[in-house]
Amino acid sequence: MGIAFVTGSVSAPGFVEAMEPNLPAGHPLRPLVFADRPGSPNPEPTVNLLLRHGVKACLEYQKTGSIERARAESNPDLSSHLSFVDLGGHGYATVRASSEVFETEFVCIPRPLERSDRADGAPLVYRVTHRAAMWGRGQSPALTQRVVEGNPVFSL
Repeated sequence: MGIAFVTGSVSAPGFVEAMEPNLPAGHPLRPLVFADRPGSPNPEPTVNLLLRHGVKACLEYQKTGSIERARAESNPDLSSHLSFVDLGGHGYATVRASSEVFETEFVCIPRPLERSDRADGAPLVYRVTHRAAMWGRGQSPALTQRVVEGNPVFSL
């Protein structure tokens, strides 16, 4: 038994960007992939919520706009092997490994559509660490998460 981390691209379009023009308003699958909120310039990537928590959670978020109520509808039998999903994030991951612990930090930036003139490169959407202490033979790894900065609202 092990753990695996996959990070999104810094600059290449991902699933969310690919689906935006292909699931127009009124498409029957759109509510499972995007939430269109009045006043929001971009649709929210509820596909992350779908993969982590299921259809009921997605539909509850569509109805109420409450992430807490959506997560309360989570299907515990769905994707128990996943702890974090972001099919629309851009950024990178850092890994720290020792004989005692394995830690990965995901750093997510906004869509890189324009060059940033900031000295630090770009603003952050979020930083989240995932940490697993060494586990023994026959045991499953225990993963802890910590949101360091930002809000990966649909990914947790």
